[in-house]
Amino acid sequence: MKFNKALNYILLVVLAVVTFLIYKNSLNGDFLIDDYAAILNNPLIHNLREFFSRHFSLRLGVLSEITLVFNWAISGSNPFGYHLFNVLIHIGCALLLFVLCNVIFKNTALSFLASLIFAIHPIHTEAVSWISGGPYAFSSLFFIAAMIFYVQSSQVTRNKHIFYLVLAFIIFVLCIFSGNSAVMLPVMFVCYDLFFREVQDKTKKIKGISRLVLFSALAIAGLFICVFFVNRNQFAHRIFHYRGLSYLVVIVKAWVYYLKILFLPLHRGLYHPFAYNTVNIMKFTPAFFLGLPLLCLVPFLFFRSRKFLKPVSFGIMWFFVAYAPYSNIIPICNIIAERYLYLPSAGFSLIVAALFLKSWEVINKSNARRALFRILALTALTLFLGSYTALTIKRNYEYSNIITYWETNIRNFPDGYLAYNNLAGTYYCLGQREQAIGYSWVNLMINPNQPHVWCNLGKVYREKGDLAQARYCYEQALKVDKGYFPAAKALEELRKR
Repeated sequence: MKFNKALNYILLVVLAVVTFLIYKNSLNGDFLIDDYAAILNNPLIHNLREFFSRHFSLRLGVLSEITLVFNWAISGSNPFGYHLFNVLIHIGCALLLFVLCNVIFKNTALSFLASLIFAIHPIHTEAVSWISGGPYAFSSLFFIAAMIFYVQSSQVTRNKHIFYLVLAFIIFVLCIFSGNSAVMLPVMFVCYDLFFREVQDKTKKIKGISRLVLFSALAIAGLFICVFFVNRNQFAHRIFHYRGLSYLVVIVKAWVYYLKILFLPLHRGLYHPFAYNTVNIMKFTPAFFLGLPLLCLVPFLFFRSRKFLKPVSFGIMWFFVAYAPYSNIIPICNIIAERYLYLPSAGFSLIVAALFLKSWEVINKSNARRALFRILALTALTLFLGSYTALTIKRNYEYSNIITYWETNIRNFPDGYLAYNNLAGTYYCLGQREQAIGYSWVNLMINPNQPHVWCNLGKVYREKGDLAQARYCYEQALKVDKGYFPAAKALEELRKR
């Protein structure tokens, strides 16, 4: 037992060091996109005493905001401290995942491999290397911690059982105040009780307390859904107009797309054109007809693996429960965002680790060519981990500055016109008008039905003194949208000159 504890501590240290080294190059990254509004141009977080005396209140996400307040007090406008905080939170999530797997499955090898895959997975860079993506990792830290205490409540004596339940509930509340992942934590508790809890409480008193905790958590989560997911995303209904089967099409195709970038995280960025083409995303395509039977197969795989390979079953449960808030069952503004996969990917990591170890077990039982198959298995695992590590390090570099970030998005998705627009706006803010004009034209070649882009382009031409070209751009904006007021006003001012 002492050896096992010592081994676990050593593996935790190794996991922390490896994770830090992989994300070390993200510490030099600059502020990007939403970071300006949330940090640099947000006076509410620039004074710690004033924040707590005038602006603090118990509201959703307030703990994430408090981290920015303290980061500003320590680092000010230096992005290093914010990046370091995100990396440390990610390390914490990887370590807690190791503990959770160990508590449930009592398998050190499985716990380490699953947490290692989670730590190095390239899909996490948006939640770690981008400062504004940090709340997704931050809330996941509380989510995993609450799950650890809830699981432990079934493995201890009666007195400690109540203690761990209370701790799980307290951390659940903290999760509520840190981010939106908390909404599915009570569901995770219930699913664990139904399918994976091995020790059942025998006394009615303890059962009553357990049910009280679960009922309270479910009630809070229900309120959370009403306040956050419905109110905050209500205009999504006006944007996408899901009706009938098209609603199901979006859900299935988004899930298939997430599976693709989870298994093969090669082409990544903030803007995935798949999600912003709101007409094509509602059409029946091969992706839909592939995804629908796969979704129907999931319950079979869940119950089948629950009998023969429990970690796989638990990983399936974890993925779908954590993924549910972003599945578009309740329409959300961003149909696809890599940061949404931060917590669900823990289930994916567990599945991959369990399947590899099962394969290793089968190889060791075989007498024929055992050495060869061991070499092949270790080579495959090395290539898998090595490729994920390389992709993560590369992606961290792509977050180094705003120009590199948008150029990478364009390289990965050449038809993603929104990235061209943002790169054009970035060059305009830097005073490089020719670059802004060039990227604006590329943007309009892909999608000319953007009155705001035509209007912005007209503004640049007007500042350059090319009034004829400016007039043409404003007229094009009005052809797209006759009621587009900024273009109409600008065109009227040109006619007066």
